[in-house]
Amino acid sequence: MPLTIFDNDYKENIKLIAMDFDDTLLNDEKKVMKRTKEILFECKKNGYKIVGVTARTLKSAEDVVPFELFDYLILNNGAYLYDIKKQIGTYISFISRKDIMNIINLIDDVSSQIDLVSGTIYYIYKNKKNTSLLFIKDIDHISEIKEPVARMNVFLKDENEVDYYSKLINDKCQQVNCFVMRSSSSSKWLVVNPKGINKSVTLENLGKDINIQLDEMMFFGDGLNDLEVMESVGYGIAMGNALDEIKEKANEITLSNNEDGIGVFLKRILKKSNNY
Repeated sequence: MPLTIFDNDYKENIKLIAMDFDDTLLNDEKKVMKRTKEILFECKKNGYKIVGVTARTLKSAEDVVPFELFDYLILNNGAYLYDIKKQIGTYISFISRKDIMNIINLIDDVSSQIDLVSGTIYYIYKNKKNTSLLFIKDIDHISEIKEPVARMNVFLKDENEVDYYSKLINDKCQQVNCFVMRSSSSSKWLVVNPKGINKSVTLENLGKDINIQLDEMMFFGDGLNDLEVMESVGYGIAMGNALDEIKEKANEITLSNNEDGIGVFLKRILKKSNNY
């Protein structure tokens, strides 16, 4: 699909603008570029709802983005919703302790790192980080976690086995959804979410609460956990650095995360309304 950033044939009924964070809103230095930030503030001022949709936790997101840019945050791939104005977070779903233990028993010997992620904290069960970051905590056993676990990340010693263990986890644990994540550098790992939860599901449910339909939403993304959203919203835009699977499902492709891809694309929406 060719790069198209000024095609006039796009839906004009958009009310909500959503975006992934890493490699989408954030550049490679994990910053929101100045131009993109300015245009997002203008979009918000002009009545668009702005929603961050990320695998990050609340505290991890707070470390890299100014919350005043957003109306809502969808975190942990859809398992946690945060209302910026009310400063209230809600678990949409979580993984049971029984399933967590079953998964660890299945992959403990073949994994190099296991993260258990709550709405706010990354608990590192394997490959401890020894960091002072407030949103990362090393643990020796899941009994140390006193809050719900919304997501797991599993890094295998042999990346070639990700498909096998993804299927094994889904077969053995019926209340979770395990899928393979891949970065732009082609490294692979496993992500485990509660069954029936992804970014798209929570975005749709948020839309129902604020009277905005999926076809009135625009979404920017780059990775495999953005696929369901890209397919479901009214208008999906892939970043120039997105995986090919995302570009194939997108309505358009903008510039990369290092080239103000979101800001460049959104500028034309504001131009059409003669407000920018």
